Amino acid sequence: MNELDQFVGSIIDAKGYNDLDEETRGYMIEELKGKLIEQINRAILEEIPDEKVDELEKMIDSGEATPEKIQQFAIDCGVDVNAVTTSTLLYFRSFYLGGAA
Repeated sequence: MNELDQFVGSIIDAKGYNDLDEETRGYMIEELKGKLIEQINRAILEEIPDEKVDELEKMIDSGEATPEKIQQFAIDCGVDVNAVTTSTLLYFRSFYLGGAA
């Protein structure tokens, strides 16, 4: 189980779903992890300066874009990927547990 699985699992536990069978818990972790990854990616992309978006689109259209290359591109554009990721993780947890609208 990786760190993201553990993070999502802790949210499920905090929500009070402690008595789930292993299959259901695994399904929930995968579903929530997918949503969380989408939110992290969206938050990082939103931080890329407007003047760099065309360059990013060209990379994506060329088929050369991997998650690692996109992350490095964001870092090269001045995006603090760690801060954006941490902020998104905290917001996701708060939202899922009912603390944010």
